[in-house]
Amino acid sequence: MRGARRLLADTDLAVAEVAHLVGYAEAGYFVRRFRLEHGTTPATWRRAGRPGLDADPPPPAELG
Repeated sequence: MRGARRLLADTDLAVAEVAHLVGYAEAGYFVRRFRLEHGTTPATWRRAGRPGLDADPPPPAELG
């Protein structure tokens, strides 16, 4: 998934193209696997500003 996130962040390739480049024969299966791992679809992840690119969550925001 790291390679997929990198392609989604750094290119304007279609999700189906990203799926193929990272080894998924079916784009739908790639989308389901991405959603299971990230809680959102690849397209939504891309539009949301590409959170979690390196798989390390950001530090929690300090309160108050």
